[in-house]
Amino acid sequence: MRTYEQTHPWISFRFNPRDLPYPVWILLGEASMACTTLRQLALPTPEAALVNHVARLRGVVANASLDGNTLGTEQVDRLLEGSLHLPPSQLFLEREVRNLLKAVEWTEARTKAGDLDTGPWALQVLHAQLMKELPAGSAAQPGEFRTVRDCRHRTGVAPEEIPGLLDRLGAWTSGALFEPHHGEERLPLAILRAAITHLYLLWAAPFAEGNGRTARMVEFQLLLNAGIPAAAAHCMSIHAAATNGEYHRQVAQAATPTGDVSPFLAYLARGFAEGVKDLVAKVVGAQHRILAEDGLRHRVDPDGSPAGERLWRLAKALTGAHGTVPTAHVARLTPDLAHDYARLNPKTLQRDLAQLEALGVVVRNRGRVRARPQELLPFTTGT
Repeated sequence: MRTYEQTHPWISFRFNPRDLPYPVWILLGEASMACTTLRQLALPTPEAALVNHVARLRGVVANASLDGNTLGTEQVDRLLEGSLHLPPSQLFLEREVRNLLKAVEWTEARTKAGDLDTGPWALQVLHAQLMKELPAGSAAQPGEFRTVRDCRHRTGVAPEEIPGLLDRLGAWTSGALFEPHHGEERLPLAILRAAITHLYLLWAAPFAEGNGRTARMVEFQLLLNAGIPAAAAHCMSIHAAATNGEYHRQVAQAATPTGDVSPFLAYLARGFAEGVKDLVAKVVGAQHRILAEDGLRHRVDPDGSPAGERLWRLAKALTGAHGTVPTAHVARLTPDLAHDYARLNPKTLQRDLAQLEALGVVVRNRGRVRARPQELLPFTTGT
């Protein structure tokens, strides 16, 4: 018998995905469908780049925060653009998030190149990047497995058992148990494989420090390996960080002799499904805005004339106002409008508003004006 089977009976390798309660499978199905939908959604390159940037930023900050990093998303964004400089006492916080960002970029590049390895060597390389140039509380170097046992914590197997346990974990999660019997099981089982690997790595604690962020990065890579978009693959870490106390409670609750991993997996599956569905809604919202702007421009400025350009800016500003606006305030909605109408006859604004009303773009009533909603959802009525 292996020592950890006595000291850590929860590292049992006895979990069977098909024994999960059906509500968990429903959540996994929702998450899988949302991931599939996200892969099929189209956005222009600038908008898509922004969605991916924000998701990556949130994922990095979430992963770091679970290990105690206190930098927020806005601070990290400013650090990356060079507009924020931390005092010397906080530079290690910046190093942590920069290391995580590099690890994310490296993992995405590896996956695109077809390198799907998450074995012991890949784990060590990943840890070396995550811990690069950080102050260490032990003699172990970044990327080196533990050589001593940490008696302060219940987690962490004996150092000599780490390589064998990691090999066993990789063989188990890539074996027949996690192979789909049907095509629709592929993504749900991949999500479960990522989550259970994350949990077992936390329990094994193969490194002296940084096990949490390493386990979550391996989870991220396994989701990418399954074809889940990078923006969605961050959603597990984002959910765990948003519910920090519950995350640690679920990890601890599963690590008991009679522990059941199902609640932990249900907790992550629910958060993941909610996160990816929210991401899909954001992308669809961006699509609606782009379609609305394109349709609006075609209606008010079909010929691309200077007057049509001004009319389009006016219509766009009123659409963005989301409500009625006093006519006297319309020219002040944006700096461009203020510039347009300051140099024109005051009656020009009234003529432009009348033209937009004739086009069915706005409604005027008693000195106020509002944009008409545009019909962009033709399939919602069932007709």
